[in-house]
Amino acid sequence: MPAQTRSILVRTAAIAAGAGVAALLTVAAPASADVPPGTYTSTTLSGGTVLLQRNGYVQGHDLVLIGRYPIHPRRGGGYYVDFFPGHRVFMNSDGHGGYRGPAFLGGVQVGTFTLTPRG
Repeated sequence: MPAQTRSILVRTAAIAAGAGVAALLTVAAPASADVPPGTYTSTTLSGGTVLLQRNGYVQGHDLVLIGRYPIHPRRGGGYYVDFFPGHRVFMNSDGHGGYRGPAFLGGVQVGTFTLTPRG
């Protein structure tokens, strides 16, 4: 077997082994979100100005506003939702049944997100 072919095989095997070890060592976050189901008002504020406010609801593990957005648990507590690529909001309990956290667009914090129970 030529040296170049042997080198390619060794490199490929090393990459595959590394990927396998990484997969084994990666610990997944819990698969469920414990945000209580019900109706909520979603508000995004920036500099004291309401950028977007919608009524919606939580059903299963989704926040339903103008679409269905999965609610993901965070390892350190709280949750996050990706509304579209580059737009992520964090939700930490506000102690009153709602959630509050920073809103990011393209990795830059653009404001604050709140999810307030209705009714």
